Amino acid sequence: MSSPPIICPNCGTPLEAVKFCPECGQSADTHRLGMHHIMHDLVHIFTHADKGFLFLTKELALRPGLTAKAYMEGKRKRYFNPFSYLMLTIAVSAFLTNYFHLLELEGRPSNPVSAMISKNINIVFLIAVPITAMLNKWLFYKSKYNFAEHLALQAFMGGFRVFFFILIFTPLVIFFREQYFSVLSMYLAVWTAFLAWANIQFFGGNKFWVIIKTLLALMLTQAIITMLILMLIKLMR
Repeated sequence: MSSPPIICPNCGTPLEAVKFCPECGQSADTHRLGMHHIMHDLVHIFTHADKGFLFLTKELALRPGLTAKAYMEGKRKRYFNPFSYLMLTIAVSAFLTNYFHLLELEGRPSNPVSAMISKNINIVFLIAVPITAMLNKWLFYKSKYNFAEHLALQAFMGGFRVFFFILIFTPLVIFFREQYFSVLSMYLAVWTAFLAWANIQFFGGNKFWVIIKTLLALMLTQAIITMLILMLIKLMR
């Protein structure tokens, strides 16, 4: 008696001596889910050679604008999804910020705005992405990129900023809290320089004006977020 034909459990397509379904791309080698499969998948997400979390982080550290540009040009299979990258890094940052009280001076927020940001740092990092994307769409209006592409760029940059925040700002605040404002100023200065470099790679053109527009976008983003927080604080009273 011949064995029954193998059917793709995802879409029902018959599978004959193939490793992946020709219709939906799912692996033909399916199995019952177990803890070792979950652990394998988690490790795979972070370390896979051509599109893992660490690979993307390395690429963004070495050539941020060029990496984002390659993604816009269609080279997407090799890169971790920018929005997944953003959400994952934000989740880690929110935990560290609240656990170590990173935005608090001497164990307490310095003002109501800082208190609100400290409690909702994940939301602040998240809303900064569309705000900066909108501002860049306006400031770099001569570029060929649409709003969705500006949004993806800011997801890359926002995700890496959170990673940068975790690696640089977090340990410095933990060990040098008495120098809080110096640490914060250094972090902001280094990040601004990095972002300007990324925008020069991504947008091209006159470097001076790219730097000026980068600074303007950062300042306007911060001003808009601060204004929104102040409005929220006023409404909550």
